[in-house]
Amino acid sequence: MKILIILIRWEGGVGRIVNSVKTILEKEGHEVEVISREDDLKCYSTKEAFFKLRKEVKKRTYDILYNQDWSCALPFLFKKNHYIGYHGFNPGKLGFAIQKVIGRIKGNKVIVVSDRLKKVLPKSNVIWNGVNFDEFKELNLEREYLGYIKRSYEPAKDMDVEELKSKFNVKDVIYAENIPPEKMNEWYNKLKVFLSFPPKYAGFNLCWLEAKAAGVPRIFGNENGVGLSNIGKHWKEMSIENHAKKLLEIFKNEKDGIIKSI
Repeated sequence: MKILIILIRWEGGVGRIVNSVKTILEKEGHEVEVISREDDLKCYSTKEAFFKLRKEVKKRTYDILYNQDWSCALPFLFKKNHYIGYHGFNPGKLGFAIQKVIGRIKGNKVIVVSDRLKKVLPKSNVIWNGVNFDEFKELNLEREYLGYIKRSYEPAKDMDVEELKSKFNVKDVIYAENIPPEKMNEWYNKLKVFLSFPPKYAGFNLCWLEAKAAGVPRIFGNENGVGLSNIGKHWKEMSIENHAKKLLEIFKNEKDGIIKSI
């Protein structure tokens, strides 16, 4: 099966998921190509990318077109063999309204990664986001630190370091910035405490699941991020292998043939 995936950018949790799924599907013998709207086409808005995406896709033949985010899906909205992956709620009232409308148009051709998204789009398919348990696991290192991922919205960056060290009885406070993906498991394994407080518009917030898989004993967050309710109940079932397997099951049910062009 030939699968063409379009995402906004490689950086971030969606890029991590897409890369892992691509690797697994290729091991299963499928051909997977990925186009990044920003990294490959240098398009940084939905309007700018609309015709460029159509032009790029028209050059290819494939069995399944799988877009990440409604903005990448818009140029192909009424095509068959076309699926959309929603990894979170779009920020802003307009973006969220468009996301819902497109999701309802596509019906069961939408893949959502949490039960919370399923409530908004009842016809969608739920496939919980997954983590690579071969990559994220306990290393039996000494856990001495409190850590957070350095992001503009992360309140931990503004907290008093000495107060945090005293409160949680840790050696120091550290943050992750520009760490290669293959080094993140080692970073989590140094932590006694992990903090992550995403904003209301956050997606799945995969770092919660990564930290849990890496055995961080104390993880603190908030009610934001669509993955929180799943992680609390089902995290041992949430492997990237299961995610890819369920995607493949849905794609194999497609009976409309190969899309040759738009």
